[in-house]
Amino acid sequence: MFPRFLLHHILVLGVSASPKHPEWHSYPFHPPGHPVSAKAAYVMSNEPSGNNIVAMAIASDGTLSEGRSYSTNGNGTNLLNAVTGQPNFPDALASQDSIVRAGEHLFAVNAGSNSVSMFRINNIDPTKLELIGEGQDSKGVLPNTLAASEELKTVCVANTGTPAGIACATYSEDGLSAFDDLRTLDVGQSMNPATGPTPGFADLFFSDNLSTLVASVKGNGTEFTGYMAKFAVEEGKVATVAEKATPPGSGALFGVTIIPGTDNKIFASDASLGGFILDLDNLAGQPIATINVTNQRASCWAKISRFTGTGFLTDVLVNRLVEVSLEDGTILDEYYPPNPFQGMADFAVAGTKLWALSAGNGTFPASITTFDVSGGPKSARQVSVFAIPGAGVNSMGMVVG
Repeated sequence: MFPRFLLHHILVLGVSASPKHPEWHSYPFHPPGHPVSAKAAYVMSNEPSGNNIVAMAIASDGTLSEGRSYSTNGNGTNLLNAVTGQPNFPDALASQDSIVRAGEHLFAVNAGSNSVSMFRINNIDPTKLELIGEGQDSKGVLPNTLAASEELKTVCVANTGTPAGIACATYSEDGLSAFDDLRTLDVGQSMNPATGPTPGFADLFFSDNLSTLVASVKGNGTEFTGYMAKFAVEEGKVATVAEKATPPGSGALFGVTIIPGTDNKIFASDASLGGFILDLDNLAGQPIATINVTNQRASCWAKISRFTGTGFLTDVLVNRLVEVSLEDGTILDEYYPPNPFQGMADFAVAGTKLWALSAGNGTFPASITTFDVSGGPKSARQVSVFAIPGAGVNSMGMVVG
């Protein structure tokens, strides 16, 4: 039997606040009135017939336009739905950070051709991308999440198929080097194509001080228990052996974001209950906070607004933004946007805006909703909805910059 949270996910997938609010000053976020600008948004089409990055211009009010599509020179794919055996969508890769940005470079997984592509972003018009090289073999099967560091000039990729594991490569203006040997990890998969949405890799990231590479691995609530894996990074090299721990109470760990200014505190979603605030140095200990989201069905993506000093969770099956205190995990607000989408997947935050991907379900097109959070905590409101040109139900990843 599948656990209730997994069945929901599997079967379906195929007001303002004062600037003096305490969350605004808990950590060294960008202060109110000094938003980080973003001029372009990027989404991956992840189509099996040919993967593309769609680049869209961001106006000063956060609205999107002028989509341009660039081939990754690879193919996308879907996890197979564990109940129906059919391609899983939306949430085709069941991951956060399938595309990432480091400085003026963008990296994307090609889950259907087991490779990683690298683009150069034009510094005058960021909707113009240049593919550098032909892509590099990910050294495993079905790569679905990435971590990249401009300081280390390093990109790591997690492969959630069989063989599963993590490989790393360096990069320069000339492109990606070959990825190193696979750091094998058991992620609960034993055959290809991999099944989903659980178990498997969900997210990959470097700690803020670049001393650790961390992967979140989803459990499925039955025979496979999820965990977080930490690889030490020394002199720019990622260790080959991981330290693993399962946070108490976790069921399907998913998207993870470092809480700015802390190095060791992380904000994580969990598709079985909502999310956690965890101590990266003591993952096996009791969570700092457990975030129980009422009526959640697949809380999978977790990001932080430096402007508001709060965290946000999205659910691919419930069309709702859940805003969370990063101090104690208290749910501050639940906002249901006035649009017809089934839910929201990967998203990005910059300055006073938040952009969330809804991959669509065949009835409604793949779209990005822009939200304004300029009023501080508990102020999120829909600004606009933009249908993504050239993208459909397999769309994954969300990056702005």
